[in-house]
Amino acid sequence: MATQHSRAAARFMIAPSVILLLAWMVVPLAMTLWFSFLRYNLLMPGDNPFVGFDNYSYFLTDPAFQAAIVNTLLLVVGVLIITVGGGIGLAVLLAQPMWGTGIIRIMVISPFFIMPTVSALVWKNMFMNPVNGLFAYGADLLGLQPFDFLTQAPLASIIGIVSWQWLPFATLILLTAMQSLDSDQMEAAEMDGASAFSRFFYITLPHLARAITVVILIQTIFLLSIFAEILVTTNGGPGVASTNLTYLVYAESLLRFDVGTGSAGGVVAIILANIVAIFLMRMIGKNLDA
Repeated sequence: MATQHSRAAARFMIAPSVILLLAWMVVPLAMTLWFSFLRYNLLMPGDNPFVGFDNYSYFLTDPAFQAAIVNTLLLVVGVLIITVGGGIGLAVLLAQPMWGTGIIRIMVISPFFIMPTVSALVWKNMFMNPVNGLFAYGADLLGLQPFDFLTQAPLASIIGIVSWQWLPFATLILLTAMQSLDSDQMEAAEMDGASAFSRFFYITLPHLARAITVVILIQTIFLLSIFAEILVTTNGGPGVASTNLTYLVYAESLLRFDVGTGSAGGVVAIILANIVAIFLMRMIGKNLDA
């Protein structure tokens, strides 16, 4: 009886938080769904007729949507390859005993705490500027023609910027996993004559498998919604060369003022993100059960 009273009290205490969370999530989602079935343009207020699935049809058949899907996949995969590969390398390096390890770790992790807008501005103006950037200055010293990264390789440039931001996160997670590796096992393998490559491939890498899966899961969820870096650096251009799905929804809603089509794009983005999240959750579940 006392247990039932305690459970009822617990549910009563957390009810306001649950109701607030549901209202915070359900109300905007319901409004987005409703707007996605209307012809709702901010430049033509007043008459917002119900058009059914016309907004979805227009959005899904728009050539910019196909380019945005490809760019989103390339962005996610490119950043994951760089951050996971670089994170493993940095984790193995930082796990070695060396002088000033604490300072080095702080310096490696610090980019993760910089706001995306600030880091994008720094990369755009200080490094990638074809006139005054550090890369242009280095090219001049070598007698080479400066390369305009954001114009000639916009998506690759954004992948580099985002990878710089997320590499510390991957390094931190993988370094934590590295520190739980049994040193006696490594010493035994070394005494048995295993090379450094063999120890890494057969001992270190399998030990990091679960941490790598967690990194991929968390980063993928956030990388699907990358926006600030694109807005600050390229505005999705040239053309749609660096437009991802998130930026396309923004462009439809707030640049073309077509809230109906933008809402339909938002619903499509939510569905695709949830499909990816469910797939990754199942993958990480199988990995943890193994």
